[in-house]
Amino acid sequence: MSDLLDVQNLSVRFGVRRKGGFFAKPTYLTAVDDISFTVRKGETLAIVGESGSGKTTAALAIARLVSGLTSGKILLEGRDLLPLDREDLKDMRQKVQVIFQDPYSSLNPRKRAEDIVREPLDSLTDKSISEKREIVDGLFKAVGLHPEQKRLFPHQFSGGQRQRIGIARALSTQPEVIICDEPVSALDVAVQAQILNLLRRLQTEFGLTYVFISHDLGVVQHMCDSVAVMYMGKIVEHADRLSLFNNPLHPYTAALLSAVPSVDPMLREQSRRILIPGDPPDPLDLPKGCRFASRCPVAEARCRDVAPRLKLAGSNHRAACHLVEDETSPLAGIRS
Repeated sequence: MSDLLDVQNLSVRFGVRRKGGFFAKPTYLTAVDDISFTVRKGETLAIVGESGSGKTTAALAIARLVSGLTSGKILLEGRDLLPLDREDLKDMRQKVQVIFQDPYSSLNPRKRAEDIVREPLDSLTDKSISEKREIVDGLFKAVGLHPEQKRLFPHQFSGGQRQRIGIARALSTQPEVIICDEPVSALDVAVQAQILNLLRRLQTEFGLTYVFISHDLGVVQHMCDSVAVMYMGKIVEHADRLSLFNNPLHPYTAALLSAVPSVDPMLREQSRRILIPGDPPDPLDLPKGCRFASRCPVAEARCRDVAPRLKLAGSNHRAACHLVEDETSPLAGIRS
């Protein structure tokens, strides 16, 4: 199976206003710092990390929805999306769509449900009125909404139903890639399961490729084929789902997974909670070495002086840690 999406050395930075007025030296916050990953057609890549890690910025950069200075390459079927403008950008937006986090604020309250789902077709395609009507009717059925609900306004739907409208809208242009930006975090737990199952079914039915953004590792374990873990703008670990959950190599990943509750008493007894002390570094004054070193329980002097590169540490398993050797985490001795 070939790579549909190939992100190479992607960086995104934003200008920050500092004291000193016009004569102050320009200052930039680098939200995403030289990251690379690929996603195969029909698969799901999860990008995870705590708030401020850069995961949402990275995903929205793929859809050309960030206003910061962006560099690198974003190849969709071999075509770089970053230099595109006007008609070429319009064509790209048909192929890359987004399901937003909050179904309460991402829908226009003044538009009826059918108009919301049809909106990308109106702005991005030249389809006839009858074709658009047929597509909208099919999508309402596909996401589990009734035909008579097309004329309702967003406030007349529940949270889960609103997210189904958002999913239908994202599907309307038959995209190649869908960015799922924490699509269930604003929903009740029972509704979350329904939406996740719907996304999985639609992926199979339409051959969709997902980039799934989440801080909930339980959701990620249910949805993804591979996982990229971000910390302070960097990917610190990247592996297939089973490898990452069964054998996390980077200390940050191990700490995140140790906080995931388990219903299996055997697993609870075998695992030990790994606490992350302190606060992340100042994003405007990042350390020269590993960005996790100040919070890492096994950091050495070289960790603070030299930034680790994301290196192969097993079959399809990469970690940015000086202390990872032969698929063994530096925390192996203290996790049990």
